[in-house]
Amino acid sequence: MPVAAIEAAPALLQEVRRTVDARLGAGRYGLPPLLDELGQTLARMLPGPGDARLSPEEQQQARASFAGMVDTLEDVLEALHRSGRAGNVMGWGER
Repeated sequence: MPVAAIEAAPALLQEVRRTVDARLGAGRYGLPPLLDELGQTLARMLPGPGDARLSPEEQQQARASFAGMVDTLEDVLEALHRSGRAGNVMGWGER
């Protein structure tokens, strides 16, 4: 992963949090723990200077876990989007 992408990853997660908060408001119930877990896994995968590095096996497990969490987040957001459209809730799918 290029250095710029590594440095942007935490900022990207914060942008996801802001977008979820802005678009879902109170409807985001249950998402903060998933976003917290994504952040913790990301921090383990991209340790800072002086932090312990994961072994190759741990890196592989962390990548698989992260990918699974992103898939779950995508599914949850899609379900919320569909339920919002079904209830004629404006804003989530608007661009």
